[in-house]
Amino acid sequence: MPVGGWDSAPGCIQHDVAPADGVYKAYENCADFFTFGTGSKLGTFSDGVNSSYWILTAIGFTVMVVALVGWVVLEDRKLKRQAEYLIREGVAKTVHEELGGSA
Repeated sequence: MPVGGWDSAPGCIQHDVAPADGVYKAYENCADFFTFGTGSKLGTFSDGVNSSYWILTAIGFTVMVVALVGWVVLEDRKLKRQAEYLIREGVAKTVHEELGGSA
């Protein structure tokens, strides 16, 4: 019995394969490997794939995009805050003049 009571292996895995047959033998019927998924059949894009595969993929993609947008917004706020500080303290003007800019 798997840990937690969940059998997360795709149905394409051949169990009870002799160790002498090598590592690949048990997985030769699998086109892909997805924990808690059924896996697709060889030679197809998605035949036999459970809908939970696509749902989880969509959730993962959405979380990735939200995290990326959140990170960009956070960094933008930090940069704007730093620019305001530099302008307020006169550091930006001093640096600009040191680099040969006009006052």
